[in-house]
Amino acid sequence: MPRATRLLLVAAFAAVAVPLVPLLVIGARLDAWVADWLATRPPAPVLAAAEVGVLAADLLLPVPSSLVTTLGGAALGVPLGTACGWLGMTLGSVAGWCLGRLAGAAALGRLPAAERDSLVAWQARLGPLAVLLTRPLPLAAEAAALLAGATGMAWWPFLAAAGTGNLAVAFVWSVAGALGRQLDGLAAAAIWSLLVPTATTWWLLRRAPGVRST
Repeated sequence: MPRATRLLLVAAFAAVAVPLVPLLVIGARLDAWVADWLATRPPAPVLAAAEVGVLAADLLLPVPSSLVTTLGGAALGVPLGTACGWLGMTLGSVAGWCLGRLAGAAALGRLPAAERDSLVAWQARLGPLAVLLTRPLPLAAEAAALLAGATGMAWWPFLAAAGTGNLAVAFVWSVAGALGRQLDGLAAAAIWSLLVPTATTWWLLRRAPGVRST
């Protein structure tokens, strides 16, 4: 498996482990904690601003967007949770594209030639579809945004792909959070919001061309 892929896998699992391990260790006590938090939570505008801000800073924070959006749906409801999730994730995507445009070419130049050529060819072959399909996947979404900027993907195709994918992701996880709250299963919804995208990321990376050792 190429070094870049190994690093991506390790980073993805590390980022998800930060919130997931406490969820699994705390166990049943999490239900009571969530119930108390929802009962005494800050006003909706404060929560909405916090959700947007955390998701916009996703490149810097080791908190998966799926978990943040799930909790946002539980606290704000589906319409507002979806809107905040979409806005925050799209701002984060734009930040990744801009960073890739500014510094990504230099970073690509430091990779071994075979890995660099494989990444560039993958981006050229899939184009905006790569951005769209990686939106639900931890770390892979950020990597696709950075790569899109680094390889010169135009602004409008990138924004259309990222915005469309982010809207679908924000809606699905907001619905999961809202349903989890209604059915007293928010803890389970939060755990699944971490496990499903992480497992999907691992499976796709394992099956993607060029990720196996030669």
